[in-house]
Amino acid sequence: MNVILASASPRRVELLGQFHISFKAIPSDIEEIVRHGETPIQNVMGLSLEKALKLSCDYKDSLIIACDTVVFDGRILNKPRDREDAKMMLMSLSGKDHEVYTGVALVHVATNRKFVDYVCTKVRFVELSEEDIDLYLKTGEADDKAGAYGIQGYGALLVDKIDGDFFNVMGLPLSKLNVLLKKHFQLDLIE
Repeated sequence: MNVILASASPRRVELLGQFHISFKAIPSDIEEIVRHGETPIQNVMGLSLEKALKLSCDYKDSLIIACDTVVFDGRILNKPRDREDAKMMLMSLSGKDHEVYTGVALVHVATNRKFVDYVCTKVRFVELSEEDIDLYLKTGEADDKAGAYGIQGYGALLVDKIDGDFFNVMGLPLSKLNVLLKKHFQLDLIE
């Protein structure tokens, strides 16, 4: 079975690429918007399914894997619009707990199967000074990441504690993905 990862994220491609699964990465160009009144769970599950369904129209015989990640601190934080937006996000997360949600969708049109689920990980940030935030923003890591940070790089220095799936915070909850692949498609990332 052909597998497509509906993503332009180098982190997702790198994570999935370390396992025994052959795939192509093809971005699913949809507008990632937060609809009024949506919970983080509704948002990530809806967007991940929308991404998968969009690509499935052109790749009916392929299994499409799509994800969407947001940070939630009482409001949904997507990717920052600009540096000032990133700074405001990091200031709001400083010294506090927040949650990272990732929706995972699997769609295979040829067999009329679609599945969607999500993972939530709790993260606590250290207290950040304005100087800390400015230094972090100079790294460029914040530009394309939900909540304006990446836990796998310099952003690790912002994190005090994590409770849950580390890879979820990177945007691809590997354990959940493997469970879904085994259960619904008899695929295993280890084999």
